[in-house]
Amino acid sequence: MRTALTSPTEGSRPVRASRRPRAAAAALLVLLAGCGGVVPGGSPAGDSAPQLQSPAGPSNATPNESLADAEFPAGFSRSGVDLTVARERSVAFLRTGPVSGTALERFRAGAYADYRYEADSNRTRFRLDVHNGYVDITRNDVYVDGGVRYVRSARNRRASFDAENGSVAETRHRAADSMWAVASRILTVGDFRAVDAGGEGDERRIRYVATGVAVPNATDVRGSLTVDGDGVVREARLLYVRAGERKRFEYAVSTGAGDVAPPPWLPAAPSTRPPSAR
Repeated sequence: MRTALTSPTEGSRPVRASRRPRAAAAALLVLLAGCGGVVPGGSPAGDSAPQLQSPAGPSNATPNESLADAEFPAGFSRSGVDLTVARERSVAFLRTGPVSGTALERFRAGAYADYRYEADSNRTRFRLDVHNGYVDITRNDVYVDGGVRYVRSARNRRASFDAENGSVAETRHRAADSMWAVASRILTVGDFRAVDAGGEGDERRIRYVATGVAVPNATDVRGSLTVDGDGVVREARLLYVRAGERKRFEYAVSTGAGDVAPPPWLPAAPSTRPPSAR
């Protein structure tokens, strides 16, 4: 059974969302635009963001007894996801409270976008590495603290640094939209079916597996989706092969472990703050 999706632009009326696969270049442009110019990069060792792993299979897994009396959060059912509700709950989670997350997209051999996001009430850091699969590599890292947004921008092997006025809230807003774009792509293209439920309170989780994708001639489809009791998407993963190319999309978020640490490159950023931030 295909996952029932609701377009985020058409309110709560259930509709079939558009599922045409996006070209890699177009997808990257959308993601970069979603950041409003605040895009991150770099993945220093020691970060606490959740580690993404290959989706558990098999895709034809059958529901177990834990679903017999399972209570689904608003917007979710055994075989359907309301994309509008999922976005509302998940983006709110990303924009408020301490949070840590990672996401990745593999469009074709050598072409990728990797995201890392950490935030608390006082600081936020958002990174994005993009490779077009040929020669161009960009790595952007944004760190906000004390009303100042510090930026490290790198293209291929050349890096530059900047500092400008910027708020944690504004940066979190843009970062959340960019992170959610990956999860939205998974939910729009993939079909999911609930297979088990467990946990209580904040640890309650419902797990789905992928049963197919709305992509012509796709093979080797694997994927999973994990939702908490509040309807927040905690993990979403989808892999498939089309025309000999492996596609991979993954997203994982969790409650942050503590304060966001300054990046190791911060001393190289301008030491003079913008006048309005002094």
